[in-house]
Amino acid sequence: MMSSEYYRQFAFVSSVLAGFAFTFYGTLLSGSVKNSAGTWAAFMAVAASVAFLPVTLGMTFAASRATLVSAANTAPQPYRQTVALSMLFLCGIVLLFASFGVSGWIRSRSLGIATTIVSLLGLLAAFFALLPFLSIVR
Repeated sequence: MMSSEYYRQFAFVSSVLAGFAFTFYGTLLSGSVKNSAGTWAAFMAVAASVAFLPVTLGMTFAASRATLVSAANTAPQPYRQTVALSMLFLCGIVLLFASFGVSGWIRSRSLGIATTIVSLLGLLAAFFALLPFLSIVR
């Protein structure tokens, strides 16, 4: 079983990303011209935020459970939802980077190409950085 600190950090990171994604959503709604790229970018930003919120809740309660188990000196039971929450976290990451990539298309074709390329590179870097720490690997 993972330590309560793992769960706490996971919950913290997902809550920060949820807030950022929702803020990006609000910015897209208030500042973008009504076109399909703006609509898709806003949808993906809010979908990312919604994906991160259950991860925040689940990992927060997993941290409290892990703390209680370690305080009681009982045999740790694996937290079964960790794999599902890790997958949901990755979906949120994909949606967030996708909204970054699509948002460039609001302004111009050349900016859209640039933001799409940068977002894909960032997504690859994020996956390689996160893969060893997520429960889908174990």
